[in-house]
Amino acid sequence: MTRRPDAIAWKTMVGYGIGDFGINIYWNSLSLILVFWYAKILGLPPTIAGAIYFVGLLWDAISDPVVAYFAERTRTRFGTYRPFIFFGSFVLAIVFTLLFWIPPFEGNLLIGVLLLNHMVFRTCYTFVAVPYSALSSRLSFNSSDRTVISGVRMFFAFGGMLTVSLLWFPSVRYFNGGEEIGPYGFLITAMLGGFVATIALMTCFFNTKERIPPGRKQIPTNNLSDFFKNAFSNKALMLVLLAIFFQAAGCASYVIPLAFFIEINQANFASKETILTVSALATLCGVPIWTFIISTFTKKAAWISACIVVSVFGLSLAFIQMPLIYGVPPEIIGLGFGASAFGVLVWSFIPDTVEYGQWQTGVRNEAAVFGSVTLVQKISGGLTGLMVGVTLDKLGYEAGLNIQSQSVIEGIRFFISLSPGVLLFFSAIVIYILPLNRTRHAAIINALSETESTED
Repeated sequence: MTRRPDAIAWKTMVGYGIGDFGINIYWNSLSLILVFWYAKILGLPPTIAGAIYFVGLLWDAISDPVVAYFAERTRTRFGTYRPFIFFGSFVLAIVFTLLFWIPPFEGNLLIGVLLLNHMVFRTCYTFVAVPYSALSSRLSFNSSDRTVISGVRMFFAFGGMLTVSLLWFPSVRYFNGGEEIGPYGFLITAMLGGFVATIALMTCFFNTKERIPPGRKQIPTNNLSDFFKNAFSNKALMLVLLAIFFQAAGCASYVIPLAFFIEINQANFASKETILTVSALATLCGVPIWTFIISTFTKKAAWISACIVVSVFGLSLAFIQMPLIYGVPPEIIGLGFGASAFGVLVWSFIPDTVEYGQWQTGVRNEAAVFGSVTLVQKISGGLTGLMVGVTLDKLGYEAGLNIQSQSVIEGIRFFISLSPGVLLFFSAIVIYILPLNRTRHAAIINALSETESTED
């Protein structure tokens, strides 16, 4: 079969995907560990722990479109987005380590410093993660290629999740001399995580190259109001963002309380790293399967199918509870597998909305698109983190207790089981009415290319 002249090289796809391995060392450390660190290790009330997580993510979300606005205007010999990856990754590793340092303060001052550290990290994270995501829209302009790029990216992203799940707590115990709650082990583990993430991001920088977008030469908008106006006028983007809001909340309502769910069932369950690793492996194995399904059928059908898978296993965990497999609930495997579809789907849908908006308005705003996506993801995740903290407090969870009450155990189980399915149900409705598919996107690319040829 003849290779398309514009086909993307596997070296580029793999190089780009490895970058998300680094990004997800950070993202999953915070999603899986940070609220647990605040509540269990530092002893903060769960509501305060959730509030710090929420405010940090809210700040992150607010900064996303601002970073995207300036990134889109960057012009260097390395490209528009790649310089942010190169220069930002080193600082990001340092501030990530400081998240797991205990300031020598108490009371409100301690909470204030922890919040400040979290906000500084989120700012640095934005300067790397938003340009990294936007870079995908410059690697290829073919919708099918973007599905494969997204699949490769998510394979490495969930590889980052697997690394955190498998190694975080064993590493903490190793550096703490066998203890799991010592802060020194968390600090050294974070330092090592930052080092590995930096290597991954540098690999991405040196193995990618930005392409010139189709259509007439783009002139970035002159101010932030036009930047947002152009994003909001993109109907396809607005619908995808609404779906992502529900999807991100659904997945976060499972991931954030997972460490607590394992801890309160420790008498019957396997260790934290065992269950987290099994969940991450199910997610990782799901990526190529879902990539094949999406490529063979449609993105909409795959999204709805994934929602059904998550809902079915959630209902089983809530009301049936299948027999444990070596201390691991089988439903954890199903939930991880179902959730893996959304990583591929989100980052496969989003680049297509860039050209949809360009075709609709005549202006290409890829930075606005990707900035708005990460903004919505983080607001959704932050609200969910806050909701988890409030729920734990309302249920009566106490960090100092080795054995929680039965009402706490049951309450957390129902929360982690049912919340994802309910939220994903709403996301499926939105995706169903989305006015964008593979055929229509190909027609849009052709129309933009014809416009470019006519102007030339």
